[in-house]
Amino acid sequence: MTCGHATDPIVYVNLQMSKLPSLQDIADAVGVSKMTVSLSLRDHPRIPVATRERIKAAAEKLGYKPNPEVAQLMSVIRKHKPNENGLPLAYITTGANQNVWRESPTELAYWNGACQRAKSYGYYIEEYWLEKPLMSARRLSDILWNRGIMGVIIPPVFRTLTETSRNVHLDLKWDRFCAVTIGDPLTSPQVNRVVHDHYSSTLTAMTRLQDLGYRRIGLFLREHMDLTVNQRWQAGYRVFRANHPVEHIEPLIIPELDAARVKQWIKKNRIDALLSADRNMPDFFNQMGIRMGEEVAYADLDVVPDDPIYKDVGGIVQNSELLGMAAVDILVAAVQRGQTGVPKVPFVTQVEGYWLERGSTPPKH
Repeated sequence: MTCGHATDPIVYVNLQMSKLPSLQDIADAVGVSKMTVSLSLRDHPRIPVATRERIKAAAEKLGYKPNPEVAQLMSVIRKHKPNENGLPLAYITTGANQNVWRESPTELAYWNGACQRAKSYGYYIEEYWLEKPLMSARRLSDILWNRGIMGVIIPPVFRTLTETSRNVHLDLKWDRFCAVTIGDPLTSPQVNRVVHDHYSSTLTAMTRLQDLGYRRIGLFLREHMDLTVNQRWQAGYRVFRANHPVEHIEPLIIPELDAARVKQWIKKNRIDALLSADRNMPDFFNQMGIRMGEEVAYADLDVVPDDPIYKDVGGIVQNSELLGMAAVDILVAAVQRGQTGVPKVPFVTQVEGYWLERGSTPPKH
């Protein structure tokens, strides 16, 4: 067959085969080359619009279904040399400098979990810093597209949240990518996300403190942290307080750590156990002149067991590495199915933590 014009009728070949139609089958049906079909299905501007439409119509009629994994592999091969580690997934970081997120043990756990799981699937993780000079979300979209990267992981976005500034938007060209975010800070668009079950963790911590004999349990949080977890810690605290025989102490949620103010609140409410989440809390107790685990018990809602700062601190271990793993599980499945764009109904996967008993939470005498 020869290449026909846009007005020529399409002659369809009766395939009569059990296998799915190939690019060559479409080419034979329309009367064009296999390369023309390939370029048309990728909307390459070199092919006239009318020809692209004819080829797409033929592909649909023949029941052609592209293999997402093969498509991504070919895209990577075309655009840069294959990496011996496999296919790339993008990990988009934010912050005042490229390494700021590495200062957080929780953030590092997300990264390590993601890298470990990606390797098991034949992928690898590449970091892209969104705050790089002259970078923008739209430009980054083009960079990822040109490098053949289809899957995107968005860890918590570094923005200071307040009651009047709670929305975080990311303007990627979403129709090109499969995406998953870790945590709640990204509010627009709503993509599939993985979060720690902060609400259940608070219930667990309150239950353990009650079992240890504490009744005057207070919750103290920086406002930014409260909003970062979508106020789930506060919600769990209030629900537990309303349904158990503990004192009804109003949580203290303030913009920044303030030793004098927090100490005054602890003394006024005669708090015997404190819940919070900040790796500076051991030093903060020293600033307040209160002996942690002796005068006031302390349970942290995000304990990092191997971090020396937490060596005597009990509380909730969030299993943060598992969040990174779960993010890759979701993303790879979406990439393999070719599920790009913002989902109509995003899924939320929650990862539970566990209670770790240490010196800061002794039984009450």
